[in-house]
Amino acid sequence: MSLRSSLSRSSSASSSRASWHFLGALLVGSALSVALLSCTVTPLGATDDGISKARAASAPGAEEYDHECASCHGKRGEGLTTAPAVMGVGALPTYTRDDSSSSSTTFTSGQTQTGDNARVPGQSKRGAFHTAQDVYDYVSSRMPLPKSRAGTLTPEEYWAIVNYMLVANGTAVPAGGISEANAKTVQLR
Repeated sequence: MSLRSSLSRSSSASSSRASWHFLGALLVGSALSVALLSCTVTPLGATDDGISKARAASAPGAEEYDHECASCHGKRGEGLTTAPAVMGVGALPTYTRDDSSSSSTTFTSGQTQTGDNARVPGQSKRGAFHTAQDVYDYVSSRMPLPKSRAGTLTPEEYWAIVNYMLVANGTAVPAGGISEANAKTVQLR
């Protein structure tokens, strides 16, 4: 075999391998592009549909929430920095929780636990959220922050906020909304 034919074969084999590598990279790149384009991000907090329904059901609640709550709990109720989530997955858990906690429950793994086991060691308790009345009792006595402002809204404003949050969470709310008369019968979802 001559040197020229050996080089020719080597060059041909090398060219063939390069073609296959290029084709493989092209296929992988195409698959990755399709995957990225079809991938969506699910935002934390309430869904767009939940927020839309809540705004329609309780426009005053949406306005009060935006004004009094969103700066700490987020526009979607997802919880920001030290404030817990109040809308969406993991929000308003039924287990007792420390109200002085500096961590958002949105990012903790104990959300599916119940009872004292779900609390971070050393935390004091807040009552469990089972009904709309539980949520109202909590927010009307402890919100908005700072503590000097807690309990400063009118009962109507607190009920409007509770209605807004629960509708956004997908809780079944009676016609006419949640009020003192029916709040104990409205079970959280």
